Amino acid sequence: MTATHEQEDVVGSPVHEQVMRFGSDGQLVGVASRPARPTPALPAVVLLNAGVLHRVGPHRLHVLLARRLAALGYTSLRLDLGGIGDSTAATDAATFRESAVADTRLVMGDLDANRYVLFGICAGADNAIATALVDERVAGIVLVDPHTYPNRRGKLRALRAKLVELGGPRAVLRWGLALAERRFRGQLARFRRRGEAAPPAEGREAPPLAEFRAELAALAGRGVSVYAIYSGIHGASYNAPDHLFEIAPELAGKVERAFFPDANHTFTELVAQQALIRAVTTWISTRFRS
Repeated sequence: MTATHEQEDVVGSPVHEQVMRFGSDGQLVGVASRPARPTPALPAVVLLNAGVLHRVGPHRLHVLLARRLAALGYTSLRLDLGGIGDSTAATDAATFRESAVADTRLVMGDLDANRYVLFGICAGADNAIATALVDERVAGIVLVDPHTYPNRRGKLRALRAKLVELGGPRAVLRWGLALAERRFRGQLARFRRRGEAAPPAEGREAPPLAEFRAELAALAGRGVSVYAIYSGIHGASYNAPDHLFEIAPELAGKVERAFFPDANHTFTELVAQQALIRAVTTWISTRFRS
């Protein structure tokens, strides 16, 4: 611990914040937000990096969420994983995912809690799932824009929305012709590249749908509370409140979901950000207050 100060949440509850270091060399850095009167029975909440953004989160979302949680009685930690923000690489893991899981488990071992809720956006959601699968101290995960998958209903909904947007039949015909031309050009380019080495994959890759379904089902079966939250950026891959249950009907009644069709991936608009914070804190309080 290197510094301590006190904040006051918007509802007037004092929140104590501490800069903390973890690991044998203090290589991992995080900021803990603690309520003035902690409740030992409540889980602690660990806010994981959204991709490679540092611990404040997109548009300071993690700061606002952590302080709101502390005002409600929950200790929370906004963490920089190894190699991000103020943290240096903490393990010799072969992949970023393995390193993220190792770092998260190390931090949980040094916080004064028996149970944890992990919160993650995008790649942070992937790291939350991966950690929960191997660590039974994780009692809940909040996943903002986890992997999405298109289905027939989603494609039809996206098509109907596009037709409404375009308007008259001539505009629809022009759009259809342009779409067909783009697909033809793409197929022609793939044909010309046949036999060449495939370009390296970039960014976040979704696992097969069956694997994603099995992971969430395994966590739910173990008693882990899962809250999947989706923004409105995904097109045919996620465009209805129950899209998750369309592609994974076995999760209905076992996993909770929310859909913010007007929000972008990082919940930039203040109204969307406030709605997200309200949804997350309400869910955590409802699931874990008892």
